Amino acid sequence: MKHTRITALVLALAMTVALAAPAAAADAAGSPYAESIQRLEERGVIKGDGTGAYRPEDPLTRAAAASLLYEAFYLVPVFSMEAQPAESAEGEEAAEPLTKQFYSTETTVATLDAALLPAAPDAVGTWCETVANTVLEARLMDQVDGAFQGDAAVTRADFALSVMKAVYGADKDMDFLAQGQADGLLPEGLILDDTVITRGEAAWLLDAATRDLTIITTMSTSDIHGHMTPYTPSGSAIEVGGSAKAAWLFQEAERRNPNTLILDGGDSPYNTDLANISQGQSSVDVMNAQGYDATVLGNHDFDYAFENLLSLADRAEYAMLSANTYWLDGTYPEQFEPYIVKELDGVTVAIVGLTDDGSKATTHFSNTQDIDFHDQWEVGQAVLEQANAEADVVILLSHLHGANNDVPVKLDGIDMEIGGGNDIFGRPLNIEDTVVVNPGGVGACVNQTNLNVKDGEVLGYTFNQIILSSDVPEVEAVNEIIAGYQADLDAQMDVVIGQCASDIPWSSPLVRTQESPLGNLAADALRDYCDADIAIQNGGGVRAGLSAGDVTVGDIFAMLPFDNKVTLVEVTGQTVWDALENGVSGYPELNGKFPQVSGIHYTFDGSKPAGERIVSVTLPDGTPLDMEGWYTLACNDFMCGGGDGYTMFNVLNPEGAEGNGEMVSQDLPGCKLVYRTNDYYRTVVSQYIQEQGTIDPQVEGRITILNPQSTESTLG
Repeated sequence: MKHTRITALVLALAMTVALAAPAAAADAAGSPYAESIQRLEERGVIKGDGTGAYRPEDPLTRAAAASLLYEAFYLVPVFSMEAQPAESAEGEEAAEPLTKQFYSTETTVATLDAALLPAAPDAVGTWCETVANTVLEARLMDQVDGAFQGDAAVTRADFALSVMKAVYGADKDMDFLAQGQADGLLPEGLILDDTVITRGEAAWLLDAATRDLTIITTMSTSDIHGHMTPYTPSGSAIEVGGSAKAAWLFQEAERRNPNTLILDGGDSPYNTDLANISQGQSSVDVMNAQGYDATVLGNHDFDYAFENLLSLADRAEYAMLSANTYWLDGTYPEQFEPYIVKELDGVTVAIVGLTDDGSKATTHFSNTQDIDFHDQWEVGQAVLEQANAEADVVILLSHLHGANNDVPVKLDGIDMEIGGGNDIFGRPLNIEDTVVVNPGGVGACVNQTNLNVKDGEVLGYTFNQIILSSDVPEVEAVNEIIAGYQADLDAQMDVVIGQCASDIPWSSPLVRTQESPLGNLAADALRDYCDADIAIQNGGGVRAGLSAGDVTVGDIFAMLPFDNKVTLVEVTGQTVWDALENGVSGYPELNGKFPQVSGIHYTFDGSKPAGERIVSVTLPDGTPLDMEGWYTLACNDFMCGGGDGYTMFNVLNPEGAEGNGEMVSQDLPGCKLVYRTNDYYRTVVSQYIQEQGTIDPQVEGRITILNPQSTESTLG
């Protein structure tokens, strides 16, 4: 079924291209709309009916309207998967299929199934399937009673509304027709009423609206986190992703519109085995082959040594941008750029990069000890002013996490913002005349945002978020690059180190808001290795679950993808208490600082203010923690560098320490460094599993939550 479906869609696309032959509208010579028809034909917008005729006097159907919009605004095809019948409790096919859902900012990677149903179910298998799905997803047209109804006629007012939505942005709250008339984009002699529009009138209207536009296509991603191959997200029933599929969409965009930019919102090179095994080289090689123009540095771009990031920048054939990343001496790294300027069909476009200035708190301290993140707002405004002096259009790649939506309010001079760090899917937001794109994450989708430029000003945009489903074609050259790295990975990752008695699931809520068997396993291994009294593991450092059966090296790499090393400190009971307060301060949000523990039990009240939540801390035998006593505590060096707010453990990255490549340490009043090993945390966990033979971690009551709270967070 999968291959049949792909073939049908590709053939439909090929047929659409084939219809773009000369003299597609030979019968338009005597039409009052001949000049408009000719201009649209020269642009490849009008395809004719395959017989050399355009039939300008015929009524415009919804299918033909979708085709005109699709071609005129250079939309890239949206691929939907056929709806599979749901099963009843008895295993029989249920009568009703899933209901189609359009993308929104509430969509997560685990809830994409319904979004992949056809937008135009009655068009499946017809010539207009692709254009119908694409135009509906772009919200240029609406479904009619849950279907597309491609043979139905279109009124003048409805077609004009669709065209103006494509020009200004379908997500905007505005009077589209009034604005179009004010800007002179609608023919003065065409009455916009409920009269059925002819094909000739439609050409006249579309030509008037687009004749003076320069359309800049942007294809964007963000938060790929090394996801280059297809995968099935936890909680989903469908396979998504694949860099080879994204490459096909990029190539299709460039084929349809040479004025195309391929951009990324940060956090691309690391965090999967396939990426980490080469310290990000595989990601860079794939992005080179995909044809990226620029990316911004995200906080997780610093997950390996800074020198490694510099080498990746040298390897990259695209720009790595970050206006506010500097050496400690105030000089700017020559491998990066604050912004670049591209010229596309006479329009100059500046692409600026801005990195979260709090990134030191969310990545390994030693990787950033020689650099400084300057104030994102101060530097951002200064660089944007420079960029605006050089360009007609300014695009900001902002890896600012929760502050992304604040950018248009605090910074001036941005036409479009591509935000990274949140892994949020959805339609654009319009904030202070800036279109803010939520690109999604973990390699699951590609975003097309076409900026419509007239006289050097951005009038608006068309947008689609394209999920990389199994129906999207692939670029084989990209697959070949991935296969080479995959072979190297498989040889190392397939080594079996032990057995797991049952499935141990992972999700952000399971490790960031409650006691987790995975967290218990990681903390127990750490405490055992150091022979410590206590161990604390930040929940955000645990990134994947384990399946029943063989446990491999690759499983532990996925579970613990960061290059954190084992550290032992001696702390007071009060410091342990303070650390737990910090760990639960973000609850119920899915914050990576949430503490998974070994050697202690703790209770906290979720309804109390942050900093006042810990109720009790006891040893496993029930003995209360001695607030003035000293305990040995094992954790990772990310936390002992003050990461995730664990400043009470910060013996490795003292305030004001000079970053000269040498390890710096300093005891604190309630925390003393015993040692920092060169052993990676995942190696310690692997050895622990080997020694145990079979593991079966459980929830044991180590963490008790009084007054549990709910959260609306969608962070993955």
